Amino acid sequence: MQENRPEAEANRLIEKIDDLSRKMGFEDHGKTVFEMSSTDDPEIKELIHKSGEWSENKPMFIYDKEDPHHAYVFISAERFANLLNTLQATNQENFDLKLEKSILKQTPVDFHDVWVVAMDRIQKIIQEQKEKGEPHTINLDQLISDIKREYPALFINLSEVLNDTGQYVLPSSRT
Repeated sequence: MQENRPEAEANRLIEKIDDLSRKMGFEDHGKTVFEMSSTDDPEIKELIHKSGEWSENKPMFIYDKEDPHHAYVFISAERFANLLNTLQATNQENFDLKLEKSILKQTPVDFHDVWVVAMDRIQKIIQEQKEKGEPHTINLDQLISDIKREYPALFINLSEVLNDTGQYVLPSSRT
């Protein structure tokens, strides 16, 4: 016997919820699922508990009975704040690694000095973009190239350090 269309879509959505909950580390029996449906009042929705237990420590999944293409994950405000903090820390770490890579590609004499100049420039660029209402976009490779052009003493000039054959020349042996 075939399922009716809304029920089949709801089952597909529940399968997606199952997949998501497994990715989050919850076993099938450990997730809480609610079905949401409309009431006579368009401002009020009814939640019907389908499986799992209420827990402040775990997310709760809710799917819309009338529109099974939509599912929601509810978590406590504290857990949401922790999630945002983790995402921000990861984003900052990713940015720092990209900046570090861009600096190292240009062979700095003192990495920290270039980092300080770059961060000062980045703060200015972000402030300018904020004032203009633009999204924060910075080409880090271009930024470091610009800094190298303006402050060549912060970087090693490889053509001065290597001879014509590509071998390192000691500063005292140059003529």
